[in-house]
Amino acid sequence: MPHGKPRGPAPDLPGEQARMVGESQQAMRGRRVLEIASGTGTATREIAVTAASVTGVEIAPNMLRIARESDNPANVTYQAGDAFDLEELDLGKGFNGGFAAGFFHVCPSSRYDEFLEGFHARLEKGATVFMRSSRPTSPDAVSRLFRIEGHADQYMTRQLSDGSEYVMVENDPSEEEFRRVFEPRSKNLQVHIGNYWWWLRYELPG
Repeated sequence: MPHGKPRGPAPDLPGEQARMVGESQQAMRGRRVLEIASGTGTATREIAVTAASVTGVEIAPNMLRIARESDNPANVTYQAGDAFDLEELDLGKGFNGGFAAGFFHVCPSSRYDEFLEGFHARLEKGATVFMRSSRPTSPDAVSRLFRIEGHADQYMTRQLSDGSEYVMVENDPSEEEFRRVFEPRSKNLQVHIGNYWWWLRYELPG
């Protein structure tokens, strides 16, 4: 079962999502942002409203194509790349903002250090980072979650349009787990775990 199952009356989904988007935009305001796993660019365009610039990195060709063909503002660019191999990308320097939406929860816990070390290395000292993701709390999502003995991660079955199924990591960390991972490598860490979404904000040491 996922951590932090909602208790009591749940706030309305659009309201919680609007708060998350608003806090994302505030965190990235005026910043030169490096976004990891930008997907089709939905969250990219949200933070571009306030950011100075956003460079989205995405490994999936179909998602990258959709993102590039969308109605993007002039301060957004996309680049093909692997979130675990950022040192190989010609991204330039000067990113004082880092952003990831819908990525950290599918990152295997065994690769947290690898991802964060590589990501932080491409950001300036003192940069602000914002990460966010939806939570698997709907009855349908919960019914598809499972664990494997001897593995730290939680998994979920997903079905493709052709009816075939695949298995992916679907972690839902608790606040304690987030603090254990992020506090040793950040300052001013803020963690919010809602009924439908989680998000966190922190700064890199100067």
